[in-house]
Amino acid sequence: SYLAALVTGDVSGEKVQSALDAVNASLPHYRQVRAYHIHPEPFTIESGLLTANGKLRRDAIATSFADEIEGMYAARPPA
Repeated sequence: SYLAALVTGDVSGEKVQSALDAVNASLPHYRQVRAYHIHPEPFTIESGLLTANGKLRRDAIATSFADEIEGMYAARPPA
């Protein structure tokens, strides 16, 4: 198994990959992020992806990004 991440905001894939490479280098294999999806818009209360307190609405995120999440795990990049 491996970890996947949803990244929000106006960031480039190169910057995300560079940051993940740096972080993953110090983590054991089972804790490394192997796949990610960049969503250009931040999660907001208005979009229903954050609570009024600014916490993630995990169920809403899982529903909204089901295809992206499935795609990250289906790709199964090499370790």
